[in-house]
Amino acid sequence: MPKIIDHEKRKQEILKRAFVIFAQKGYQDTNLSYIAERCGISRPTLYLYFKDKEEIFYYAVKQMTEGMYKDYKVLFTDDGQSELIKMKFICRDIIEKCYRKRDFFSCLADFLFQMKRQGKDYSRDIEKRTVGLIYLFSKLIRQGIQKGEFRKVPAKETAYQLFSLIEAFAFQIAMIEKFEPEGAIAVTISYLDSLSIGCT
Repeated sequence: MPKIIDHEKRKQEILKRAFVIFAQKGYQDTNLSYIAERCGISRPTLYLYFKDKEEIFYYAVKQMTEGMYKDYKVLFTDDGQSELIKMKFICRDIIEKCYRKRDFFSCLADFLFQMKRQGKDYSRDIEKRTVGLIYLFSKLIRQGIQKGEFRKVPAKETAYQLFSLIEAFAFQIAMIEKFEPEGAIAVTISYLDSLSIGCT
Protein backbone atom coordinates (compact mmCIF):
# COMPACT_ATOMS: atom_id res chain seq x y z
CA MET A 1 0.00 0.00 0.00
CA PRO A 2 1.53 3.36 -1.05
CA LYS A 3 2.48 5.74 1.74
CA ILE A 4 0.08 8.68 2.08
CA ILE A 5 1.95 11.99 2.12
CA ASP A 6 0.67 14.76 4.36
CA HIS A 7 1.50 17.64 2.03
CA GLU A 8 0.75 20.40 4.52
CA LYS A 9 2.97 18.74 7.10
CA ARG A 10 5.77 18.39 4.56
CA LYS A 11 5.35 22.03 3.54
CA GLN A 12 5.72 23.08 7.18
CA GLU A 13 8.83 20.90 7.55
CA ILE A 14 10.40 22.48 4.46
CA LEU A 15 9.55 25.92 5.80
CA LYS A 16 11.07 25.16 9.20
CA ARG A 17 14.33 23.94 7.66
CA ALA A 18 14.39 26.85 5.21
CA PHE A 19 14.13 29.25 8.18
CA VAL A 20 17.32 27.79 9.62
CA ILE A 21 19.13 27.86 6.28
CA PHE A 22 18.16 31.46 5.53
CA ALA A 23 19.30 32.50 9.01
CA GLN A 24 22.65 30.72 8.59
CA LYS A 25 23.48 31.65 5.00
CA GLY A 26 21.42 34.76 4.36
CA TYR A 27 18.82 35.15 1.63
CA GLN A 28 21.22 35.97 -1.21
CA ASP A 29 23.54 33.00 -0.60
CA THR A 30 20.75 30.43 -0.30
CA ASN A 31 19.46 28.53 -3.34
CA LEU A 32 16.69 26.02 -3.88
CA SER A 33 19.08 23.14 -4.54
CA TYR A 34 20.66 23.58 -1.12
CA ILE A 35 17.25 23.85 0.57
CA ALA A 36 16.10 20.66 -1.19
CA GLU A 37 19.28 18.84 -0.18
CA ARG A 38 18.93 19.85 3.47
CA CYS A 39 15.28 18.79 3.43
CA GLY A 40 16.16 15.39 1.99
CA ILE A 41 14.06 15.87 -1.14
CA SER A 42 14.76 16.49 -4.82
CA ARG A 43 14.56 19.95 -6.35
CA PRO A 44 11.54 18.94 -8.53
CA THR A 45 9.77 17.81 -5.34
CA LEU A 46 10.52 21.16 -3.72
CA TYR A 47 8.91 22.86 -6.74
CA LEU A 48 5.66 21.08 -5.89
CA TYR A 49 5.48 23.21 -2.74
CA PHE A 50 7.30 26.44 -3.60
CA LYS A 51 8.12 27.87 -7.04
CA ASP A 52 11.12 29.88 -5.79
CA LYS A 53 12.83 31.06 -2.61
CA GLU A 54 10.88 34.34 -2.69
CA GLU A 55 7.69 32.35 -2.26
CA ILE A 56 9.24 30.42 0.64
CA PHE A 57 10.18 33.62 2.39
CA TYR A 58 6.85 35.32 1.78
CA TYR A 59 5.02 32.22 3.03
CA ALA A 60 7.20 32.29 6.16
CA VAL A 61 6.12 35.87 6.92
CA LYS A 62 2.49 34.90 6.27
CA GLN A 63 2.71 31.96 8.67
CA MET A 64 4.33 34.04 11.40
CA THR A 65 1.86 36.95 11.26
CA GLU A 66 -1.19 34.70 10.94
CA GLY A 67 0.04 32.66 13.89
CA MET A 68 0.35 35.78 16.02
CA TYR A 69 -3.14 36.94 15.02
CA LYS A 70 -4.61 33.55 15.91
CA ASP A 71 -2.85 33.55 19.30
CA TYR A 72 -3.92 37.06 20.26
CA LYS A 73 -7.50 37.21 18.99
CA VAL A 74 -8.64 34.89 21.80
CA LEU A 75 -8.04 37.82 24.15
CA PHE A 76 -11.20 39.49 22.79
CA THR A 77 -13.35 37.05 24.74
CA ASP A 78 -11.32 37.35 27.96
CA ASP A 79 -13.35 39.66 30.19
CA GLY A 80 -11.11 38.99 33.17
CA GLN A 81 -8.43 41.42 31.94
CA SER A 82 -8.55 45.10 31.09
CA GLU A 83 -7.91 46.16 27.49
CA LEU A 84 -4.75 47.91 28.66
CA ILE A 85 -3.40 44.70 30.21
CA LYS A 86 -4.27 42.75 27.05
CA MET A 87 -2.44 45.24 24.83
CA LYS A 88 0.60 45.27 27.10
CA PHE A 89 0.72 41.47 26.93
CA ILE A 90 0.46 41.44 23.13
CA CYS A 91 3.13 44.12 22.63
CA ARG A 92 5.53 42.48 25.06
CA ASP A 93 4.97 39.08 23.43
CA ILE A 94 5.53 40.43 19.89
CA ILE A 95 8.80 42.12 20.86
CA GLU A 96 10.02 39.03 22.70
CA LYS A 97 9.05 36.77 19.76
CA CYS A 98 10.90 39.07 17.36
CA TYR A 99 13.96 38.98 19.60
CA ARG A 100 13.90 35.17 19.84
CA LYS A 101 13.60 35.03 16.04
CA ARG A 102 16.16 37.80 15.43
CA ASP A 103 18.07 35.65 12.91
CA PHE A 104 14.92 35.44 10.82
CA PHE A 105 14.33 39.20 11.08
CA SER A 106 17.91 39.88 10.00
CA CYS A 107 17.25 37.62 7.04
CA LEU A 108 13.96 39.43 6.35
CA ALA A 109 15.79 42.77 6.22
CA ASP A 110 18.32 41.17 3.84
CA PHE A 111 15.48 39.79 1.70
CA LEU A 112 13.74 43.19 1.41
CA PHE A 113 17.05 44.87 0.56
CA GLN A 114 17.89 42.32 -2.14
CA MET A 115 14.41 42.59 -3.66
CA LYS A 116 14.67 46.38 -3.66
CA ARG A 117 17.97 46.14 -5.56
CA GLN A 118 16.21 43.94 -8.12
CA GLY A 119 13.43 46.50 -8.54
CA LYS A 120 10.88 44.51 -6.53
CA ASP A 121 9.22 46.25 -3.60
CA TYR A 122 7.79 43.73 -1.16
CA SER A 123 7.08 46.28 1.59
CA ARG A 124 3.41 46.59 0.57
CA ASP A 125 3.06 42.79 0.62
CA ILE A 126 4.60 42.62 4.09
CA GLU A 127 2.27 45.41 5.20
CA LYS A 128 -0.75 43.39 4.01
CA ARG A 129 0.37 40.50 6.20
CA THR A 130 0.31 42.74 9.30
CA VAL A 131 -3.20 44.14 8.77
CA GLY A 132 -4.68 41.56 11.16
CA LEU A 133 -2.46 42.69 14.03
CA ILE A 134 -3.28 46.35 13.40
CA TYR A 135 -6.98 45.43 13.38
CA LEU A 136 -6.52 43.74 16.77
CA PHE A 137 -4.92 46.85 18.23
CA SER A 138 -7.65 49.05 16.79
CA LYS A 139 -10.44 46.88 18.19
CA LEU A 140 -8.87 46.68 21.66
CA ILE A 141 -8.43 50.46 21.71
CA ARG A 142 -12.09 50.96 20.75
CA GLN A 143 -13.19 48.55 23.46
CA GLY A 144 -10.95 50.34 25.95
CA ILE A 145 -12.53 53.67 25.05
CA GLN A 146 -16.04 52.21 25.40
CA LYS A 147 -15.17 50.80 28.84
CA GLY A 148 -13.72 54.11 29.97
CA GLU A 149 -10.17 52.75 30.23
CA PHE A 150 -8.66 54.79 27.39
CA ARG A 151 -8.85 58.43 26.45
CA LYS A 152 -10.92 59.24 23.35
CA VAL A 153 -8.20 58.82 20.76
CA PRO A 154 -8.65 57.93 17.07
CA ALA A 155 -8.48 54.13 17.36
CA LYS A 156 -7.30 53.25 13.84
CA GLU A 157 -4.61 55.94 13.70
CA THR A 158 -3.40 55.08 17.21
CA ALA A 159 -3.23 51.40 16.28
CA TYR A 160 -1.06 52.24 13.26
CA GLN A 161 1.17 54.44 15.42
CA LEU A 162 1.60 51.67 17.98
CA PHE A 163 2.36 49.10 15.31
CA SER A 164 4.87 51.46 13.67
CA LEU A 165 6.68 51.67 17.01
CA ILE A 166 6.87 47.87 17.29
CA GLU A 167 7.90 47.62 13.63
CA ALA A 168 10.77 50.02 14.30
CA PHE A 169 11.92 47.82 17.18
CA ALA A 170 11.72 44.74 14.92
CA PHE A 171 14.02 46.52 12.45
CA GLN A 172 16.42 47.40 15.27
CA ILE A 173 16.40 43.76 16.39
CA ALA A 174 17.43 42.80 12.86
CA MET A 175 20.20 45.40 12.58
CA ILE A 176 21.58 46.04 16.07
CA GLU A 177 23.54 43.17 17.58
CA LYS A 178 23.35 44.43 21.17
CA PHE A 179 19.65 45.29 21.07
CA GLU A 180 17.99 44.95 24.50
CA PRO A 181 14.31 43.94 24.30
CA GLU A 182 13.44 45.12 27.81
CA GLY A 183 14.17 48.73 26.85
CA ALA A 184 11.88 48.45 23.82
CA ILE A 185 9.17 46.86 25.95
CA ALA A 186 9.45 49.65 28.55
CA VAL A 187 9.01 52.33 25.85
CA THR A 188 6.00 50.53 24.39
CA ILE A 189 4.39 50.05 27.82
CA SER A 190 4.92 53.76 28.53
CA TYR A 191 3.16 54.64 25.28
CA LEU A 192 0.22 52.40 26.18
CA ASP A 193 0.02 53.94 29.66
CA SER A 194 -0.25 57.36 28.01
CA LEU A 195 -3.55 56.22 26.44
CA SER A 196 -5.03 55.43 29.84
CA ILE A 197 -7.69 57.66 31.38
CA GLY A 198 -5.53 57.84 34.51
CA CYS A 199 -2.71 59.50 32.54
CA THR A 200 -2.78 63.29 32.41
